[in-house]
Amino acid sequence: MKLEKKDVLFVIAVSAVYCSLAAGFSLVSTILPDKIILTNPIEHGGLNLKEITGHFAWGVVAAIVTLRVRYILLGGFLAVLIDSDHLIGLLHVDGIPRMGHSITFAIVAVIVLMILFHKNDYRLGAIVGTSILTHISYDIFSTEYGFPIFTPFVNKIIEFPREDWILFEIAAIAIIGIVSFLATKKESTQSRTFVR
Repeated sequence: MKLEKKDVLFVIAVSAVYCSLAAGFSLVSTILPDKIILTNPIEHGGLNLKEITGHFAWGVVAAIVTLRVRYILLGGFLAVLIDSDHLIGLLHVDGIPRMGHSITFAIVAVIVLMILFHKNDYRLGAIVGTSILTHISYDIFSTEYGFPIFTPFVNKIIEFPREDWILFEIAAIAIIGIVSFLATKKESTQSRTFVR
């Protein structure tokens, strides 16, 4: 496992697009029903070292099963960057909080990122798709229990028992692990066919 310049550029590019998507997706909340006044994440301590480190660690742990540094780093960064959906709070507008913490956002992000960066990179799709799981896992573990996971179709906060953090993390590990195994198997089959 080594990190090359192309891996660094890949991680930076994917992270930048993902961050923009999370922030942009949250803007949709300004036109949805059930809006509330959004709070400024900086004023309420939403951005602190403990949160950033925790989310990064949870994402890295899930992505380790890929055995590839670029995806391990992405797992960590995307689990942190999903909180870009809090940035809409800086605008002092009404909206749905935490829009990026939803299944809809995960689907949109997977589609957009796989189109922009290698349509057949299934590991990337798995990392992007499970970033919501690792992020929510850490949030449940640390303090918070509710998320609008079905927004924009159901704009209600769904609450989870504190012990459910492990289920979200195991689900992320399992999804990434299965996708990585299948991708590795496909790559080895293709390389054997190519050699012949």
